[in-house]
Amino acid sequence: MIKKGILILRKNKPVVLTVIFLAILADIFFIRGNSDIRIFGILGVYIISVFFYKLKSRLTFLFSLALLGIMFIEFLFTRTSESTEKAAVWLYLFLAIGIIQKLRE
Repeated sequence: MIKKGILILRKNKPVVLTVIFLAILADIFFIRGNSDIRIFGILGVYIISVFFYKLKSRLTFLFSLALLGIMFIEFLFTRTSESTEKAAVWLYLFLAIGIIQKLRE
C-alpha cells in the first residue's frame, strides 16, 4: 500500500510541483492574513519534494523568477499591498532555499 503511494508520487512529479506552486499562489492572492504554519508547511512540503525528487537548484530559482514576476505585476497594479508583501516573502524564502541547494550541489 505504501509502496504504491510512493510509486504514484514518483510518477506524478509535475502534479506535485504544480500543487505546491498553486498553494503559494492561493496564499498570495486569496488567503488574507499571515500564518507561519501555512508558510512553513508549504516550504516543508517543497523541501521534502527536493529530497524525494532530487530537484536541482535551477528549478527553485525558476520558482523564484516566477514569484518575482508575480510580485512585479502586483506592485504595478496595487503598489504596496498585502499580496505584494506576501509575494516578496515567498520570493525571499525560495531564494534562500535555492542558495542552500546550490551550495550543496
